[in-house]
Amino acid sequence: MTEPLNIAVLSIHSSPIGTLGTGDTGGMSIYLLELVRALAERGHKIDIFTRVLVRGDAPLIEYGSRIRIIQLQVPGTENLVKNKLFGYLPDYQREIDKFCQQQHASYHIVHSNYWLSAVVGDSLQSTWGCPHLITFHTLARFKMAARQDHVENPLRVEEESRLLARCDGVMVATATERDQLATLAESAKTPVHLVPLGVDFDRFKPLPDAVEKVTRSRRRPPVILFVGRFDPMKGVDTAVKALALLDEEIEPELHLVGGDSPESEAEVRLVSLVDDLGLQGRVRFNGSVDHQRMPEMYRQADIVVVPSYYESFGLVVLEALASGIPAAVTPTGIAVETIIPDLNGYFAAIGDSRSLARAMTDALALARHQDPFLIRRSVQSYDWSRVADLVFSVYSGALLRSETC
Repeated sequence: MTEPLNIAVLSIHSSPIGTLGTGDTGGMSIYLLELVRALAERGHKIDIFTRVLVRGDAPLIEYGSRIRIIQLQVPGTENLVKNKLFGYLPDYQREIDKFCQQQHASYHIVHSNYWLSAVVGDSLQSTWGCPHLITFHTLARFKMAARQDHVENPLRVEEESRLLARCDGVMVATATERDQLATLAESAKTPVHLVPLGVDFDRFKPLPDAVEKVTRSRRRPPVILFVGRFDPMKGVDTAVKALALLDEEIEPELHLVGGDSPESEAEVRLVSLVDDLGLQGRVRFNGSVDHQRMPEMYRQADIVVVPSYYESFGLVVLEALASGIPAAVTPTGIAVETIIPDLNGYFAAIGDSRSLARAMTDALALARHQDPFLIRRSVQSYDWSRVADLVFSVYSGALLRSETC
């Protein structure tokens, strides 16, 4: 199929234009915006359905050529965390149906992101009669397997299994997730497609060689960068503990990008940990940073640390490597497929601050002599143009199968 498609993208719980690094907004938002931009450049029309996060926000935003963001207004849900949204999903579906009737909109494909959106997408598929594809981004059973103290609502586990059996295909971002899903998907006879995320190489890139060397020589102490939500699954506390174990002669700083606010429970706990370890002045809380500023944040860092217990992908790894910055990581998400020791980073055991301290030390040493452009070339195949082509191929296959049923 080569003609342009009308695509309905569902992101009910998290707005793609929300504040990154806070609450329920993270890498998925970047994925959605970059993907739809690349699809729109190929002539496809995309409507993204999400919820209003601030009362009074415009119900419809023209987000560039051929992209619309429809912010669904369901009273009482603006400030709800995602775990409280399930009971309101029929209301969101009714708002989508109302919009489509008013706009005379119809779609070739429904692409749901996260399980809550997939519940709505499953119902819309029954009404619209078009293929329904899901990118779960995270799966409850895998998160619980990653941390013994992590608990998920049994309803989510049940719904994810049901949706996996009913949809027309699932897109996963890593080979690890594909293999984890293989048994479940095989029993459900659901196609599983490997479609990685990408990175904008025009924005995320090293400084020119001469400037890079001068900048690094002047940067004292070294900077270790963490980017992400202050969620226990992200392991930021492990990074803080690892910092305390590093050689006192190096005394690097840990710069944290993310978090809801200084008053949030997660940040208060982190500040307390920093105080207990005597790291005042060596840990900088930067708060949420607009994604447009992130290339600058990476270039100001010596290394990036990604100490997650579980990642369905881990976009920060790609952005760091594209910027020529080595990474100290746990073996989760895309890091498993991209990190090559002595070339672009080092691995640490999950939840092990001593192991992470060793990986951070090795990455800092690597940063002092490695060519940033060698690091960048290690991820050169992960561009959004290629991702869009893969997604379109999945869409086309689903449409072809639906026509032959």
